This record gives sequence, C-alpha cells and structure tokens, in this order.
Amino acid sequence: MKGHKNNEGLIIWEFDFALTTFYEIETEAIEHLIPKRLTPIEVAPGISLLNLTALNFMEGALGKLPEFQELFFSLIVTPDLSRGVPKSAMYILSLSSTNQEHLDHCVSYYKLPVREPFTKATIQHDPLAAEFEDADGPITTMKNIHPSPEYDEGERYFQAFVEEAGDIYVADVVMKGSIFEHQNAGDAGKLWPHPFFRGIDWDSAEPLAYMQMLNKPGITGRQFYPQPEKFA
Repeated sequence: MKGHKNNEGLIIWEFDFALTTFYEIETEAIEHLIPKRLTPIEVAPGISLLNLTALNFMEGALGKLPEFQELFFSLIVTPDLSRGVPKSAMYILSLSSTNQEHLDHCVSYYKLPVREPFTKATIQHDPLAAEFEDADGPITTMKNIHPSPEYDEGERYFQAFVEEAGDIYVADVVMKGSIFEHQNAGDAGKLWPHPFFRGIDWDSAEPLAYMQMLNKPGITGRQFYPQPEKFA
C-alpha cells in the first residue's frame, strides 16, 4: 500500500465520521513538548502546526468492539522521507475515546499516550461537528468551517510518531475515504484549557485554524494502522 514501509501488524479500522483541524500556533508555545530527535514543521518563521482529529469508529473494530468515538491531539513534525512523503508527520501527545478496551489496546499495541475515557462525546453529521469532555471538564467543540464541502474518493498517508520510555516509534498510517480538505478561514470551534492539551495556554498561544480535512459523514472510511516500529 502507498506509504507503507511494511504491513507487519497492520490493523484496519472502519469509521463513518472524521473531522480534522490543523491550527497555526507559535512554536515557542509547543516546542518543549517535542522530543529532541523530532523537529516541529514551521509554516512561517516561528509558527508551527498542531492537529486535532475526531473520529467515530464503527461497530466491529478488533472483531468485537461496539461503536465508539475517539479524539487525538498531535504536533506536526519533520517527516522521515526515507519512508515516503506523507501528507503530514504527527507526534501524538494525547488520545482518548469512549471505550476502555480500545484505550488499553492503544497503549499495549500502538504505545499511544492515552487518557481516561470520555464522559461525553457527541458527533454531529449536519452541520459537521463534534464535542468532547471528561472528568476534568470540557475539552473541545469542533466544527467544519466550509459551507459546501465537495468530497472525492481518495487516500492520505501520515506518519505517526510516539514516545515510550525515551524511545521514539513510528507507524505509517493511511486514511482512505470520501475526503474533502480546505483552508477556509473561520471559527473552527473551542479549545478549552484542559490536561488533554498538555498545559498549552490557549489564551496566550491564540491558535488559528490553518486547514481542515473531512470524511463525508455516514460514508465508511478506513484507517490502515500498523504496529509502530522503533525510529532509527
């Protein structure tokens, strides 16, 4: 498959909702969160990108899970071009969902930095929106900015970096679906001061929506996500 160095340990996850917002943010607000072996991508001098993605996974994941919702937060870093040229390379900082068994799998199989399950996760198809909170309070409300998305079948290749016990791991992730992306300006929702965001001060950082990627709601998409391997 395009973008994959190998398919060892590949798991296919099916979803029917995906909403991603990339935000511009001052590099000095986030660079302390990135391991020294990784480097933030800057779209302008002193301006990096972060990513917030909401997904609704369909019943049957891992052959047994019920439908559940997921949110993950990442920073965009320099990719490993020896693996291919991705849409973006993400260093994942936080992930949670509404299913504890899924979170346990994310830790043991993907080495992902998970939090406790959400106490509230709302997915809305029209207009496209999502909302999440946990025991510590509200995390985010997300919404599509574009007034008239035009979806096309396609795929996007991403590199997903994680850290465990000082070591960096990477997986080649491919998303396939009915996709639309845009760079319209506007109000993409609310980011609350919450531990999910690892202490970033949104009031001083003032994130600005840079780009959004959507999967057509109700249409099945697939996430091809192999087990990560140690980053050389």
